[in-house]
Amino acid sequence: METMFLPASGTMAEFIAPATVVSGRGSAGLIARVLSSRLRLPDGASVFVAVDDAVAGAGLLAPMLDALSAVYRVTVVGGFGAEPDDDRIDRAAVRAREVRADVVVGAGGGSVMDAAKMIALLLENAGGAADWLGPVAPPGGVAPLVMVPTTCGTGSEATRAAMVTVAGAKRISATAGYVATAVVLDPALLDGLPGRTVAITGMDALSHAAEALMSTDRSPMTVHHARTAIALLVGNLEAAARGDVEARAACLWASHLSGQALNAGVLLGHSLAYCVAHERSVPHGVSSGLALPYCIAFNASGLEPDCARTLARALTSGRGDDLVDAANAVQALLGRLELPTTLAELGIGEDADERIAQRCVTEYPRANNPTPMTVDALRRLVPAMRAGDLGAAFAATLTGTGDGGIADEARPA
Repeated sequence: METMFLPASGTMAEFIAPATVVSGRGSAGLIARVLSSRLRLPDGASVFVAVDDAVAGAGLLAPMLDALSAVYRVTVVGGFGAEPDDDRIDRAAVRAREVRADVVVGAGGGSVMDAAKMIALLLENAGGAADWLGPVAPPGGVAPLVMVPTTCGTGSEATRAAMVTVAGAKRISATAGYVATAVVLDPALLDGLPGRTVAITGMDALSHAAEALMSTDRSPMTVHHARTAIALLVGNLEAAARGDVEARAACLWASHLSGQALNAGVLLGHSLAYCVAHERSVPHGVSSGLALPYCIAFNASGLEPDCARTLARALTSGRGDDLVDAANAVQALLGRLELPTTLAELGIGEDADERIAQRCVTEYPRANNPTPMTVDALRRLVPAMRAGDLGAAFAATLTGTGDGGIADEARPA
């Protein structure tokens, strides 16, 4: 019998998701119909489109932009880069205000969609991106958002969070208004992606699903979506990286489900990923994928047995019941995808251990992390992460009170 993970009596578990999701090959060309039917946007309205330069340059967005231009006044802006900063977002927001945009469309990976979210907020509120950090409740709300992801990783189209770089550090802005009004999932937009990009973004999606499943803020819908996403990614990501079209479509859907699950919040794994980014500039999916096995190990002592089993079975495709198997399965998948599994592979040495431990706790705390994030525990975890020692990672938080699904061989002597 499957566990439902029902909220405790007297508590409330919230699940939010886009109102409309349109999917299918070629669906990006139907976006004008989506704006008309779902957003009731009249002909001639102003549509602001934030785009990924590489995707737009390859011509992949031409059917979508042609469809929009046939009905609406369209303004297209790119130049957001791999990690959008507040200056770039603010400049784009000025342009969106100038054209009096009625709706914002984000077409690209997570960076572009996050930028689109903040532009939509700034359309309805004063200030710049740096004025809207942390959990926010913008008095003017957020302008209507339509998202068209072009990678199979971030799931940003479905989340209440936007990441922005301010003064060189990644910061979060969070509000339920960032969840897109409508989403278009067109697998054709993934056809030209390099295999390594698919692998990296897919690992980001896998980390979203696994961390959401462990989150103390999860709901029954979180578990359902996360478990389904993990199964799709574990079963399809390697083939998708090799170029299989159907596998890529499955990973795109999995990424979206992961994004919906992600509204339960990410955990230590993403905190570690952001700390890694302070030490080395690597794609987010590289750092979040690398951190996932250590996030699982760190949280093993705090997870309920049913949750641990559910996660382990999902990540091992039913071949394992404990979290040691789960963490090893993720590391093995990273190896097959030829992605790094240790901090040492990124050239991050022992001198960074203390910085990472301190920064995780002070700059990226997670109240929803099942095991408390303390500097002392992280001082034990980070060296294990640098060396690739999962046994030491599992030992980092063991207290002897419950095994959280830890196999006997992982317990310290």
